[in-house]
Amino acid sequence: MKTIDKKYKVLLALCLIVLGIFLFAFGSLFLSKSKYQIQEQNVTTPHETPINIAPVENNLSLEEVDLGLKNENLEFLDKNISEILNLHNENNDVNLSQNDQNLSYDLNTTQEDLNQTKIEQNITITPKEANQTQAIKITKKPKNTKPRLAIIIDDMASHTHVDMLRKTHLKLIPSFFPPDKRHPYTAEFAKDFEFFMVHLPLAAIKYDKAELNTLHPSDDAQKIQQRVEYIKEHFPNVKFINNHTGSLFTSDKKAMEKLFKAFGENEFVFVDSRTIGNSKAKILANKYNQPYIARDVFLDNEDNIAYIKNQLKQAVDEAVKKGFAIAIGHPREKTFQALVQSKELLDLVELVYLNEIY
Repeated sequence: MKTIDKKYKVLLALCLIVLGIFLFAFGSLFLSKSKYQIQEQNVTTPHETPINIAPVENNLSLEEVDLGLKNENLEFLDKNISEILNLHNENNDVNLSQNDQNLSYDLNTTQEDLNQTKIEQNITITPKEANQTQAIKITKKPKNTKPRLAIIIDDMASHTHVDMLRKTHLKLIPSFFPPDKRHPYTAEFAKDFEFFMVHLPLAAIKYDKAELNTLHPSDDAQKIQQRVEYIKEHFPNVKFINNHTGSLFTSDKKAMEKLFKAFGENEFVFVDSRTIGNSKAKILANKYNQPYIARDVFLDNEDNIAYIKNQLKQAVDEAVKKGFAIAIGHPREKTFQALVQSKELLDLVELVYLNEIY
């Protein structure tokens, strides 16, 4: 009995040993398999955090998360700064484009202004083009609100007259006689002026010192036409012509009809000196669609400085009343003295040329 018990004990011990070996082998195999699965999982999904994380690894992860957030904030700021810079550059591009457009418009406008100035100043290549330009009626806006006054100096014929007028340094309008034996250089004198007129001798009712080649009411249309063409030949750029004397001629409607017809064919505009009250110039101006331009005040019917100053004041008053007036004087020493001494009075108006009005 003791022998059997001993055998069972030995067998039981062997069984336990075998079972232990089996369990150890099975456990080792199981652990190896689990370790392999974990490694494989780490290789295929490296971004996933392992289930079991040590305290040290937790601390590192928090630091990495904090660093990642900082990096994201920096990236966000960089992105916003880039967008702001891009928006600024785009705005600059738009502004530059608009500036370029404005500059282009200003250049075009400036060029148009230069072209308009050339037209107004009659800067042309040929006499024919110059006459066509001067005949165009341009309505101009005044630069300021001052009344405007045109002062015409008739009977311009000599170098002395030109010098006296220039020394006033006033914006006066010289009106030159057509050239003849008495004053042959008037056309040459006129070339030195920005603006001038021609002073055409017409017959007076009573005048003992008539100019050469004075036109009379009895002259036929051909003679009047030839006289007007003579003026055109010697003064190709002129536009405005006023009468010297002419009380007889301008009061004769038929004579004025012939004159206005010739003026129309040569693109001239008549300025009535109004040497007589019943001038027919206004009637003919309306018929030929021309503006009626007439003298308001004679400055120097008396060769006296005080008288001339008083007449000049009347001219200024007329300009203030109507907005524009025309005064006529002559190239005399006292006339120019009175004008120079009245500069304070003339400051009340703007002195202009007729082509600034008509």
